[in-house]
Order: sequence, then structure tokens, then C-alpha cells
Amino acid sequence: MTFSDDAEFAAFIGRDHMLPTVTGEAVGRALAGFTLPLSPGKEMDWLAMAVRRSLAISIPDTSDGPERPSNAEFRDELLSLAEQASATWIAIFQRSAEADSRLWDEAFRRWEGCNALALGDDPDFEYNRFRAALTELEWLSSFLGNAVKGTEQQKPNWRAAERKRIRVHRGLYLARVFEAAFGTAVSANNWPSGAHRTPSAFMDFYQRMVALAFGEHCTPDISGVLKAVCRLHRQYPAEFAEGIIPGL
Repeated sequence: MTFSDDAEFAAFIGRDHMLPTVTGEAVGRALAGFTLPLSPGKEMDWLAMAVRRSLAISIPDTSDGPERPSNAEFRDELLSLAEQASATWIAIFQRSAEADSRLWDEAFRRWEGCNALALGDDPDFEYNRFRAALTELEWLSSFLGNAVKGTEQQKPNWRAAERKRIRVHRGLYLARVFEAAFGTAVSANNWPSGAHRTPSAFMDFYQRMVALAFGEHCTPDISGVLKAVCRLHRQYPAEFAEGIIPGL
């Protein structure tokens, strides 16, 4: 894959294609009535690019997101497979002497060797292959069972917890964009509960941007999410790869 210039490469690694509706015009509409003006040198197109790329980074892979199957679901699947493998191994292991003799006779009939004394050492002798396969089946049932035992027991509210983690992740990236765009430190209050009648500017900005990008018009526990963001931002501000958001 080749790129015509640095801007095209930055757009690709910045995942611009994942949030194509986050344009300068759309961000301008979303910020209608917002209390803070843009800092000198910052324009709406720059803000849209910064928001688009910072939020795109936070989009989890389907296999890692909260909508993936729960551990309990695939644990049950593995348990079923382990039980089937174990039952099959037990059934074959407990075969009758007559059935075992018939298997040996069939293997001998098909054997292409000429020295019967070499049967025990010939890996191609089908009775030997049968016994090896049976050993592997025993191993398989044990392996599947160990995978079941090693599967983490998720808490009942694990999906909600992961969604909150994603929202905090988004907030951390947006915090740097907000401060660069508006020249104001991020903060969060107790809105919509408590004495605060309006959200902080950062809370308002966050809500407007995630509504635009993801259709999330009312973030659950927005106060708790963004208070966590502010604490983390003071200690571990988000970092972007060089060139992802020029001018940040």
C-alpha cells in the first residue's frame, strides 16, 4: 500500500475512514451554543480531525469489545466438547476383547509389511495408529477440560464495566484535544445530580462529540466517567503517535 503524501498516510493510520461523518461542518453544528470559543490558531476543521482521530482510536475490535460472546458462553461450548471427547475416549477404551481382536485382525490384513516381528515398531501398522489416536483423544479431552478450568469467571456486570472503560478511554483522548482546542483545563462536576445545574465545559464537549460520533446522547454516569478521566489525565495524559494529530 502506498500513500501520495504524509497527510494521506496520517489519515489512514488515524482511522479517518472509521468516523467519516465527523467533519468540520458537523462538529460546528454539534457545538452550536457551546460556551467556549476556539483558541487562537485552531479552526473547526482541525478540531473535527482531532476529534475524529482521537475517538477512532478508542473503537475496540469486535473480538475485544463488550458485545463479544461472554466467557460463560464459550466456556459452556468448551465444556460440551470436553465431555464429548471424554465420553468417546471412555467408550473406545472400554471396548470388548472381541472388538479389539477384530481391529487387530483388520489392521494386520491391511498391513504391507513382511516381518510380523516388526509390527510393534511400525508406526504405519494401523492398530498402532489406532492406539496412538486413542492416547491423543485422551489428551484432547484433558486439554479441553483444562481450557474450561482456566476460563475467567466474569462478573455479572462485566459488559457494563467494559463499556465504562471504553468511555473513560475515549475521554482521555478527548481531554488532550479539548485543552488544545479551547485552552481550558478539563474538569468534571456532579451534574446532573447534586448542586451543579449544568455540566462542566469538558462534560458538555464530551457529550456532544460522542453523540455526533456514536449516537450516544446521554452517557450513563457521565460524572463518574469524566471524573475518572480527569484523575487519569493529570497523571497519565493520552499520547498520540507523531503526525496523527498535527498541532496538538
